[in-house]
Amino acid sequence: MVLRYGEVIHLTARDTDFKYIPDVLVYARYSLMETIIIATNMTEQTKKFHLDLSQLLPIFKKAYANNTVVMIKNIIADQGNEPEYYFLREFIELGQLKSLPPYRSLMISVQICDDDQFIFKKCLTNSIERTKRNLLAKKSIETE
Repeated sequence: MVLRYGEVIHLTARDTDFKYIPDVLVYARYSLMETIIIATNMTEQTKKFHLDLSQLLPIFKKAYANNTVVMIKNIIADQGNEPEYYFLREFIELGQLKSLPPYRSLMISVQICDDDQFIFKKCLTNSIERTKRNLLAKKSIETE
């Protein structure tokens, strides 16, 4: 439903130096409980990029706390895989490197989870594990 009736917001793709990549079209459609992020590579080369979701932060801040848990699922590629759980702000600031082959798209579903202690604990555990992995890999944990 969010793809049909959700509000549209333009997002951007950034390279590893955080420079804007105009050849990757990125936008989101959002409603109160679900957001779909869509990125499309409009070139003949494979593109590696980070999704800049900072435009979503003011929208989500109006309705949710930073520790709201969201369920993340790659709709096109992750058929059969378990969804991942993040804290809302953690996901927005994640900056995970994505790769898209020529003329391909990705769709990421972001669903707000109900206030459930089990899901909250699972999310917290996953967040700690991601932080540990980043520390061991000597990556920045600034956004954790």
